[in-house]
Order: sequence, then structure tokens, then C-alpha cells
Amino acid sequence: MRGQFNRFQGQTVNSTGDGFFVAFDTSEQALACAVAIQRELAEHRRATGFATMVRIGVHTADANRHGDDYSGVGVHVAARVAALAGGGEIITTVETLDGARDFSFSEPREEMVKGVADPIKVASITWD
Repeated sequence: MRGQFNRFQGQTVNSTGDGFFVAFDTSEQALACAVAIQRELAEHRRATGFATMVRIGVHTADANRHGDDYSGVGVHVAARVAALAGGGEIITTVETLDGARDFSFSEPREEMVKGVADPIKVASITWD
């Protein structure tokens, strides 16, 4: 996955256990990276019979930068969006889709997430 982060100019902000928080300059880079990761894992699964099922969440928001780290509500929402995804799925907020032109996605839906008062609108990215 780190190779794909680098390929799409993502900055690994934090990694904890098996999770990564990666920042990108554009939503298109973030979504292209997410799709590339899922496709690479699917190909590895076909070729070898196994690859971990990864869930990916993508969110576009303003965030406060502190050195190499970020904070703010947007960071919290990004983590909650990732938690909505199932293995092999990419979930994104509609804010992210506003800047992305070359991706297919499901009909947006509203989800309530912990720590956020209002529902957020999300969609699943079609990658296969």
C-alpha cells in the first residue's frame, strides 16, 4: 500500500496497527490511490489465493496542520467514513466527489456517525 501512496503523492501522516492516515493534495489523487490499492489486492488475491480485505474511507475537508500531523473535525469524519466501509470497499463523502470526475459511484446515502451531530452523505466507489 505504501507504494501506491507514493505513486499518487500521498503523505503518510500516521499509521496505527493496520491502519493508515494518508493526506493528498487533491481528491482525485486520493480516490485514484484507493482504487489502485483495491485493484492490486484483488489481483494478488486472484494470483495467490489470498490478500487481506482492506476497507478504505476518503473524505475531503479543511484540517489544522501541526507539524506532520492534522487535527480537526474533518480528520474525525474521515476516520468515521473509513469505519463505514466493509472489506474491499471504498466509501467517500460527497464533498470528495465534488472534485472527482473520473470515478463511478453508488447513489449517495446519509449515514449517522459517532461524534457528528448531523448525518453525512457518502457513496461507494465502484472499482472492479
